[in-house]
Amino acid sequence: MSTEIESDKGCTPYPKSPFSGIGKSFRSKIDSVKEYEILEENEEIKDDYFYGMPFGLGYNEYLNAQKLKSSLITKYRDMQLSEAIKGNEASGDFGCVFTINEELKLDLKKFSREKAKEKMLSELRLLYGIGDTKKKYLNSRGYQTIEDLIYHPAFSNDAKSLVDLINSMDSKRMMERISHWLSKSDELVYCCSGFHEKEDFLFFDIETLGLFNRPIILIGAAKFNGDDLSINQYFLKDLNQEPEALNQFLSQIGPKTVLVSYNGKSFDVPYIRERLSYYGMPHINEMTHFDMLHFSRRAWRSRYPNCRLVTLEKYLFGVERHDDVPSALVPEFYETYLRTGNIGPVIPIIEHNRQDLITLTNIFSKLYEEWSQ
Repeated sequence: MSTEIESDKGCTPYPKSPFSGIGKSFRSKIDSVKEYEILEENEEIKDDYFYGMPFGLGYNEYLNAQKLKSSLITKYRDMQLSEAIKGNEASGDFGCVFTINEELKLDLKKFSREKAKEKMLSELRLLYGIGDTKKKYLNSRGYQTIEDLIYHPAFSNDAKSLVDLINSMDSKRMMERISHWLSKSDELVYCCSGFHEKEDFLFFDIETLGLFNRPIILIGAAKFNGDDLSINQYFLKDLNQEPEALNQFLSQIGPKTVLVSYNGKSFDVPYIRERLSYYGMPHINEMTHFDMLHFSRRAWRSRYPNCRLVTLEKYLFGVERHDDVPSALVPEFYETYLRTGNIGPVIPIIEHNRQDLITLTNIFSKLYEEWSQ
């Protein structure tokens, strides 16, 4: 079997990139590491675990993933990526990257500006000196909204300032205020999304070769255009395509862009910034960012076994994935692709990322249904 990675057909030639040696160096390290093997007849297995199995992954889950990988290698033998997945080579300042585009009919439910303002104005606890007890007392005295407190002798100035902030629809400052007095996962923080048009939201998710200081192998980004969700996935057919994948992702960000992720504040954004720094590329500026993991935990933690994305899509939307690669095994599947040139192991990685983006948008809408009452 050939071990050559599919050539970049249709890719405009560029001068040799200063980063071209990085992918080659990293790939040589992968080639020197022996791939995990399935042990015959549970040999040397203790408590359903053996050395080399990723932490947090059950033995049966690991075994099923290995069977999946083997079947994919057989199914896609001698097939090119462009034959299996409809995509093209996107060219930019740093070379090429394989890009997959898809348009889906999908609705996004969100707060209107008026409803978001109404909910915020009704929360007196956003003012200094007002807690639960004080709020109940003020309500009993006829002060139902922050606007009512403009005429209160003790809270007038702060109320005026807060009303001005809410009317300015500065979501970043408003989110900071709500987080300070209530919590970062409070539903009012989510309500700040009502200050933006749905076309402003950039839903994104990354797949990596590790937890830190390892290449990003796939970046998924989705944006609404009317009733259509446009999904763009930037997949690295070779590791030296990482700078262009980052470049293509950055091109999705404009002055009005609002980020939406699932654990992106803790993982995806810091990881992307680290990779941009590694290549000396421009950083992502601080911008409004809605992390659905925090809101999901607040809304559903007590109802479901956990708040993993795949768990929520099962219980909330009735979606159960088949032939899915566990996140912990994404590096191994991709490294098998690099080592053998067989595209089979990366097919479920691309589909996994695509489904994550769709579920992310559905969770955004589901939270609106949960908190719009």
